[in-house]
Amino acid sequence: MRANRFLLAGLLPALLLAGVASAQDVPLDVEIGYRFTDIKGNEEMFKSQLDEEDGLQLRSLSWGLGDIRDSNAIDHFRLDAADLGAGPNGLLRVEAGRTGYWKLNASWRRSERYSNLPTIANPFLGGGSLDSQHSYDRTRNSVDVDLELLPGKKIRPLLGFSYSRYSGPGLTTYHVGQDDFQLQQDLKERDTEYRVGVAFDAGPVSGQVVQGWRSFKSDENLKLLAGSGNESGTILGVPVSLDSLTRRSKADFDTPVTSAVVSGKLGSAVRLTGTYVRADADGDDTSDETLSGNLVSYEILRYFKGLAESSAATSEALSWRGSIRADVHLSAGFDLSTGFTRRNRELEGYSLVNDLWGTTTTFSGFDPRDVSTILEARTRLERSEDIFDVRASLKLGKAVTLRLGFVQNQADVDVENDAAEVVVPGNQGGSYDRRVQAMEGGLAFKLGGLSLGADYVREQADAAVVRTDFRERDRLRLRGAWQAAKWLRVGGNAEIVDTSNDDFGYGFEGDMNTYGGDVEIAPWEFLTFRVGAGRFEGDHSIAYRVPQTWANADSVYRERGDSLEGGLTLNLKPFALEALYRTFENDGSFAYELDRARLRASWDFTELFGIAAEWDLDDYAETARTYGTGADFKANRYGIYLRIHK
Repeated sequence: MRANRFLLAGLLPALLLAGVASAQDVPLDVEIGYRFTDIKGNEEMFKSQLDEEDGLQLRSLSWGLGDIRDSNAIDHFRLDAADLGAGPNGLLRVEAGRTGYWKLNASWRRSERYSNLPTIANPFLGGGSLDSQHSYDRTRNSVDVDLELLPGKKIRPLLGFSYSRYSGPGLTTYHVGQDDFQLQQDLKERDTEYRVGVAFDAGPVSGQVVQGWRSFKSDENLKLLAGSGNESGTILGVPVSLDSLTRRSKADFDTPVTSAVVSGKLGSAVRLTGTYVRADADGDDTSDETLSGNLVSYEILRYFKGLAESSAATSEALSWRGSIRADVHLSAGFDLSTGFTRRNRELEGYSLVNDLWGTTTTFSGFDPRDVSTILEARTRLERSEDIFDVRASLKLGKAVTLRLGFVQNQADVDVENDAAEVVVPGNQGGSYDRRVQAMEGGLAFKLGGLSLGADYVREQADAAVVRTDFRERDRLRLRGAWQAAKWLRVGGNAEIVDTSNDDFGYGFEGDMNTYGGDVEIAPWEFLTFRVGAGRFEGDHSIAYRVPQTWANADSVYRERGDSLEGGLTLNLKPFALEALYRTFENDGSFAYELDRARLRASWDFTELFGIAAEWDLDDYAETARTYGTGADFKANRYGIYLRIHK
């Protein structure tokens, strides 16, 4: 369901206040109209990527009162809205206040999330089906309100409130009885936070302290999707099927959050800044599941007809971060910045799982009875990091600036895992230390219309904790721009990242390179042309074990994408025209092509009213797929909008 009620809520103030705009000296800018959508090909892929449907749309609204006459409570007001109506995202924002007394910022956002990608967990693609086994259609609505009392005073109380609701249906898969089955999913999540604090400004010292209380609640219901491969084959000569399944999971977490920042000057050359953030989450998670069918369990080495499972878990997660930073102005063109940060995270949990297997028999068909199992586990993880950095900036003459820096991150990780959770041989717990040191250097040159820059970072680690940790990483960034004339600008950039871990058992190598450039030509003030091109190259590989045979193999991911775009802007007041075309072609592990075009024309036929027309094209095609062109789409969107501006 689209946000029509929010569209009306955004439109009503604009329509009512437009009539008094001239009397109140109100700046008003509204664009409202209708969008038509024409899709050829896979509509599910289009909705997953863009989801721009037909319908009425408030493209933009901006309206404000800088001086509200005859009002003792409010002296300024501003209303902004964007993309309300037919579309996956919407925004409504209000700013209001009375100088010296109060200031309010409030916003509402809506985001619609849809996903049905045929490449996600669907073993039936070769048979012609293009629906994913993992899909969802959900909406997030969020509200944020911040109130500052006595703005501009030395001491200012702060109040805040945030609320977010995320809900909607979905499809997922579930493994039970040595097979996978498809389930319908209904998810509801609520996130609520209250905040109270104070900001202060006492001459050279300023800052703020805020205490928040956050509550997160989640409720997920799953049930078997009828007629979706629920009788899929035999295991050990016995047909495996699932007749029914229901599962409900609930989570409830409370998290007090404390944050503070204080900044002060020592003379005219030194500024010190201290920050502290602490969050202490505490909550529980419960679930109940009941199913029936004809299934197999390797855990109890039996066939079974039913399973009733209940689980209860409690967890505590404490994280905090404290830092101190000094910014020092040593002399003209010579600045130094240094800081120390300590981060700590503790996660501790306890879980209890009870299983009752009903009507079981051995694999030979004997000993019919019910079997009960209990799993009890406690786990704990603590990660602490000490980060030190120092950076210097030195201006060499008028054109050259040199930057140097050093960063060290010392991480200590302790893992305590319960033996009941270990499913493969080997030590999965223990204490691990990892130190990463980085050397940074940069050079910037600016003279006249020419600017050049280069930055290089080399990072080295003494150990790897997880398999994707690097031992060495190099990053080089180059950029340049030349304003050759008032009507001509040329720019370019490049980034090269090389990551590796050659330790035994890792074999991790990764390269990611991007290059780009653009030219902008404005032969007249009313006409501008722009042409750009870019390339993206990615090459990653890591060694792994094949689960079925335990043989060595390499996981390889390679991409190479080329983009080309061109556009123009024509502004012949009261007529304006914008045109853009962009094409992107990617080769490698996930090959596809995307062509995108946009054309917008607007004409202000009076001082108050105007009209705008838009055309957008997205042409998406995947290549070298087992399902051929089944995921491709071509989408045209046409829009006609009324503009009101005063």
